[in-house]
Amino acid sequence: MSTAQAPEGTRLERHPPRHASPERGRERALPTTAPTPKAVTIVLVPALVLMLAFAFFYVGALHDPTPHHVPVAVVGPPAVTAKLNRLPGAPLSARQAPSRSDALSQIDDRKVYGAYEPASNRLFVASAANPATAVALEDTFNGFAAAQRRPAVQVTDVKPLPPKDPNGTAAFYAVIAWMFGGYIGATLIGLIGTPRSSSRQRAIARIGALAGFAVVGGILSVAMLRAAFDVFSGHVVAMCAIAAFTIFASAAATAGIQAAAGAAGTGIVILVFVILGNSASGGPFARPLLPGLWRTIGGVLPPGASVDLARSALYFNDPTVTGPIVVLAVWAALGTALALALGGRIMDPAETEAEAAAGAAV
Repeated sequence: MSTAQAPEGTRLERHPPRHASPERGRERALPTTAPTPKAVTIVLVPALVLMLAFAFFYVGALHDPTPHHVPVAVVGPPAVTAKLNRLPGAPLSARQAPSRSDALSQIDDRKVYGAYEPASNRLFVASAANPATAVALEDTFNGFAAAQRRPAVQVTDVKPLPPKDPNGTAAFYAVIAWMFGGYIGATLIGLIGTPRSSSRQRAIARIGALAGFAVVGGILSVAMLRAAFDVFSGHVVAMCAIAAFTIFASAAATAGIQAAAGAAGTGIVILVFVILGNSASGGPFARPLLPGLWRTIGGVLPPGASVDLARSALYFNDPTVTGPIVVLAVWAALGTALALALGGRIMDPAETEAEAAAGAAV
C-alpha cells in the first residue's frame, strides 16, 4: 500500500485536536511560576509585622487615657497651685495666672487646656481642644474638691464644639484622609516609568505632580466635606491650605523614603505615619492623655502636626501655630531633598517580584 507524498515545498503542519481550546494552548505557552514557600513567607512577614504594630500602637495609645501633666492656669493663691501639682500621678501641670482674663487668654492661645478659679470654685475648659481632655479635667478637679470637702466644680466651656461636629472628630478624620492621599499618591506614581530611575528631571517632575495633586486634592476634599456635612464653616480657605500642605508633606516624605529604601519605603511610611503617627496625633485623645512614647513623639510627626494646625485654625487664636507648620515643612523638605538627591527612584512591580523570587532562591 503506497503512501501519498506531499508536494515538494509543502510543509506539513500538525493541527491540534479539534477538542483543544485556544485558552489551553495559551496556558501551555506561559511559563509556570508557582511561588515557593520561602517567597510566600518573604511577602507575608512584613504584613504580619505591620498588623502586630498596628494592634500594639493603637491599643497601647488609646486603651487607658489618663491625664499626664495637663497644663492648666490657676487664678488663686500659690498654695492651691502647689497642691494641684502634688496630686497623685501628676495629672496636672498647674501655673499661676494673675487674673481670669489672663487665664482665658492662655486657653485661647492653647497654652493651657483649662483654668481653675478656687474663689468661685469654677473650672473653665475648652472642649474644642479635645473633649476627652475637658472631661478628664472635670473629673480631676472634682476629685480635688472632694478631698478639700468642697462641692463639685462649676464647669464653663469657653470653646465649645460646633453642633455639626459635637465630638470634634471631623478634623482628625480629614487629616487621616489627607495623609492617606499623600502616601498612596506617591506610591502609585512610583509605579510609572523606568525601574530605579536615577534621573533628577524625573524626580522633579514627580514632586511637581505631587504638589499639583496636593492642591487639587486639598481643595476638593474640603469643599466636599463642607457641602456634604456642613463642617469647617467659616474656615474653608484655611482648611484648604492645611489640607494641601498635609497632602504634600505626606507625599513628598513618602517619595523621599521610597527613593532611599525602595519598595520597603512604603512599609516604613505606613509604620511611621499611619500606625504610629495617627495613634499619637492627639485626635481621639489629646497627647497629654497618652502614654509616654505617644505623648512625646506625636507632635513631631505629620498627623499630629496637621491635627494641631487644623484645630488651631478652626477654634483658636493660636500664636504658636508656627510649630506645626515647621513640622510639616521639615518633612516635606526632607522628602523632596531625598527624592532629588537619589533621582526619584521608580518602583516596578515586576522588578519587586523578581527580587523577591531571587531572594527566595538563596
